Amino acid sequence: MTAAPEPTRTIWEKIDAFLFEHAPDIAAAFAFTAGAILVVTLAAPNLPQTAPLERFAEEYPEWGASVGGVLLMALATGLRARLDAAWAATVVLMAAAALYALLRHDEPLGSEASIAAIIVLLLTRRAFYRRSHLTQLAPGPRVAWASAIALAAALIGGLLWAGARPGFAEAPWWALLLDPELGRPGRGIAFAGAALAALVLWRFVLTRPRADPAPPADEDLARVESLVARAENSRPEAQLAFLGDKSFLFGGEAFMMVARSGASLVAMGAPIGARASWGAALSALRARAEELALRPVVYAAPPELLPDLLECGFRVEKIGENAIVQLTDFKLSGSAKQDLRTARRKFAERAQGSFDIVEPPAAPALLGELAAISEAWLAAHGGREKSFSLGRFDPGFIARHHLAVARVQGAPIAFANIWTTPDRVHAALDLMRFNPANAPPGTMDFLFTEMLLWAQSAGFRDFDLGMAPLAGLAENEYAPLFARFGRFIFERAESFYGFQGLRKFKEKFGPSWEPRYLAATGAWQMPVVLAEVALLTNGGVASLLPRVKA
Repeated sequence: MTAAPEPTRTIWEKIDAFLFEHAPDIAAAFAFTAGAILVVTLAAPNLPQTAPLERFAEEYPEWGASVGGVLLMALATGLRARLDAAWAATVVLMAAAALYALLRHDEPLGSEASIAAIIVLLLTRRAFYRRSHLTQLAPGPRVAWASAIALAAALIGGLLWAGARPGFAEAPWWALLLDPELGRPGRGIAFAGAALAALVLWRFVLTRPRADPAPPADEDLARVESLVARAENSRPEAQLAFLGDKSFLFGGEAFMMVARSGASLVAMGAPIGARASWGAALSALRARAEELALRPVVYAAPPELLPDLLECGFRVEKIGENAIVQLTDFKLSGSAKQDLRTARRKFAERAQGSFDIVEPPAAPALLGELAAISEAWLAAHGGREKSFSLGRFDPGFIARHHLAVARVQGAPIAFANIWTTPDRVHAALDLMRFNPANAPPGTMDFLFTEMLLWAQSAGFRDFDLGMAPLAGLAENEYAPLFARFGRFIFERAESFYGFQGLRKFKEKFGPSWEPRYLAATGAWQMPVVLAEVALLTNGGVASLLPRVKA
């Protein structure tokens, strides 16, 4: 029975949906622009025709406008976060700005623009539904810097205005603040600067320090074991939950694996568990990130997670592609697989090599031999384990999985551990290591080929060979800046990482390429987020330090 088609939305419903989605950005732009205009107009005040001492009293409206302008600019942060208090404060200040423009400067256009902004705010009231925290009404870093630029523009304008007044050349510097005439713009700008400084200090003092997520309790681990065992269409990377370097966030009948890196709370991949609970798990991620004063991030998100990410307010960028071998179609015949057949024959015949799969749990003696291979491999490749998105050679973790072992004359010289799903539909490669001292050429080709043939004979549907970072990014004229930058690194930084070489190696096994995404709550944050994720997956801050040999 086919599902009923979704009803077609009317034009008004489409407009309403558009306004709900974009109201925070529109309101923030209105508020910041109105505030900046109020501050900049302080640079050219209208001088009243009164006695000098009476002019100070005449300046009260300008002083109020200077503070109100700073507050409006600052509220842009709260408006973008859909805070109800920010919406209410903006409506009040925009009404005051309308009266100020009309009664003080006789500017109907400015008053009408403010009234139009109020109407838009009233029409989009339901878009600002979040209860406010005290610190969230103070300006964020970007808004604070933009406000400082507006103040700098007002200061330059004020100096130019004062420079055109009689007596400026002979006046002392303090006249720019204390002189009844020359100091009029300076006093208004000083009030604005003091207001901005107070708001920034307020945010600094009251902002909660960033914190790490709590380590998992025993009951959390038991719940994770249960959810992994009965997850719908479980993914192999769920095995990363048992690595011991992550905390867990639960939403409904699903959970996410998370760890902190810098200012980000990073979740690994899609939620594990019931598909209907993915949205709840993402909401839990956002809520916990707010509690810890961190930004929520999802790394290596698969395509099926994109609708939930967008509904939860994430911005998404492609960061690479995973090589998925469809085992029902995998075969070694044909010219494209000639190199694999040759490597397999040479390893078996010339090197007297063999292959076997070790069912979990592996014997301690074998784990000791594989540990020696792992140490030799690490020593030849920088000496540090990866983390978060890959396993590490921990005997307890490795023993949970199937082990693919390549041998020469019966002695192990290479291995890989294989993640599998409880339903035995999906399998994936985790660690792959060989001893550089005695592994013959073609060892990795042999190991990968035998792993795929084993998974095929065991009835698995597909085998994930892992990600090719920055592969498959858009390169047309419409590609976003992030994709263009990533493409540049992919093509020009081969000597640092081997991006193209890694993709070329996996390509020989005939995979289909499935995109992976990075998700965060702001597009401008993506470069910083990507750097923090790279630090996390490469072992944290310790990866930046030189390795000290024992």
